[in-house]
Amino acid sequence: MSGIFLFLALVLLGVVGLLTMAPALRLLNFVHYETTRAVIRINRYAANRLLLPAVVFLGGAYLTDLHPELSLALLFLGLMSILAAVVWIAAGVTRLQHEPSQA
Repeated sequence: MSGIFLFLALVLLGVVGLLTMAPALRLLNFVHYETTRAVIRINRYAANRLLLPAVVFLGGAYLTDLHPELSLALLFLGLMSILAAVVWIAAGVTRLQHEPSQA
């Protein structure tokens, strides 16, 4: 069962890497990008926030390996961490789009 947790952690870490290495791409479908500078700032902001569910899934993989009976609860916790990260990103996007750029 820990394979599912590792797979989801790898997918999330891949998205984090993509948002970090190519910040000019418009990858987030729930974000309305206004300018190119906003795209870079929002993607870097989102990459940092998406580390939370990746760490939760990695911890879930470790704990599921030790205690397989916790797998369903840890999967639910991982899915809730994704939801929390999306809400956190969406809440911060409105602030980032209306702040003047610092570069």
